[in-house]
Amino acid sequence: MIPAGPGPQDADPAYLAACRDAGLLVDTGAGHCVLGATQDPLSGRDYCLVEYAHPAPVTTEAAEALRRYATAVHPHTGGVLLRTGPGVRLGAPWTPHLTYLRHDPPTDADGSGGDAVSDVVIRAAGPEHQGRIRAWLADAFEAGAAQQNAPVRRGDAEVQADAVMAAPGRSSLVAVAGGAPAGHATLLPFTDEVTGTDYLELFDTLVAEPFDVRAVTARLVEASLARAARAGVPLLGNVVHGGATGTTEHGSRIVASLHGRGWRTEHVYWHAPNPTDTART
Repeated sequence: MIPAGPGPQDADPAYLAACRDAGLLVDTGAGHCVLGATQDPLSGRDYCLVEYAHPAPVTTEAAEALRRYATAVHPHTGGVLLRTGPGVRLGAPWTPHLTYLRHDPPTDADGSGGDAVSDVVIRAAGPEHQGRIRAWLADAFEAGAAQQNAPVRRGDAEVQADAVMAAPGRSSLVAVAGGAPAGHATLLPFTDEVTGTDYLELFDTLVAEPFDVRAVTARLVEASLARAARAGVPLLGNVVHGGATGTTEHGSRIVASLHGRGWRTEHVYWHAPNPTDTART
């Protein structure tokens, strides 16, 4: 059986009540969904976001019915973003946009595991590391936008990096080699409003060459898991997939690799273009 996406059994009642009060919980004629117009703060692209649906969409046909409804309500958006549960596989015109994964830290996580890397120490970031972390975050925003075929200016990427740096509860770990930062893991407290689940989000990791990217990243992730264990919450990460005209294979390979390392998919955001845009192409 294909696991269902978010449904009444696992949606936070407070979330549904808030959406109902805001007029976002609507009757589609075949069920209910929460939808609204949204804009990507980095690319400026407009979407209609369907973040909850009941019955949960587990087939392409069900997703297409929601797409037709969503774009009839918001006809001027560039496409639809649809949240589904893990295990759902949608066909064309749907492509994966973002996959969110969780890792439940072991009870004995202490951040000392991982492959041995000579002369590399994982520590909490200090004031002297903040400028480098800001630049790495901007690099990540640029790379993610380019992967989704929505290149952005460096200044816009830096604005988004500044927002992360200033986020309440943000913390960063750095991998230090020879006194210099070799990489980082930046963490944010996060609550999934749909389910009400609390996480520690592994917002970004990056290890600079010529350091051993795989081994140092593993050390940073294990240290992040140790922090999640101390907080008593799962660690949450995400994988960015290609855009509407790009390939999604690279992101899918990353997700498969993470599944082999103890991560499991929580939910997926799928993208499909506005049907009127498809008709014009």
